[in-house]
Amino acid sequence: MTAPAPALEPESVAAAAFRVIRDPWRTFVLDWNWKAAVLSALFRTIFFSIATFRGPGAARGIVIEILFRLAIGGFWGSLLQAFRAAQPAWLAGSCAAVILPASAHTLEFLALAAGNATHIKAGMIVSVVVSVFSLLLNWCLMRDGLMITGAGALRLSDDFRRLPGSLYRIFGGRQA
Repeated sequence: MTAPAPALEPESVAAAAFRVIRDPWRTFVLDWNWKAAVLSALFRTIFFSIATFRGPGAARGIVIEILFRLAIGGFWGSLLQAFRAAQPAWLAGSCAAVILPASAHTLEFLALAAGNATHIKAGMIVSVVVSVFSLLLNWCLMRDGLMITGAGALRLSDDFRRLPGSLYRIFGGRQA
């Protein structure tokens, strides 16, 4: 089994934010998180399809959602990864659960409306709920060394093997 990703030195939320602002090319392009992009597109498409599939207009919305989530999911994953060692954890987690979804869902709504998708309201409600849960969960997994990309990252298959233990620690409140 591959060794876990190395632990990062803690930094303040402000220092993490400054690093992202100072070098957005590194955060959003060089460190683009392909794991988050693929998994986001897969899971969001399933939820979005269930909530909205009612004909050709909805099918158009599903295609828009897949493309949108492939792009945005990688950016979100990169940003979450950049904040995974930020302290205090409650503030970094709050930023992940509130600021990211608010900005991304505005873009999502505009993309769906521009593509003339139907049943946008139902899809957006589901999307917001899934966002808050998935962003917090991904952020916790990244703090545990899973779902990260780049230097020290595990293979996706290794992430999946370590996933049950990480979920137990996250939801059971126990340390390994």
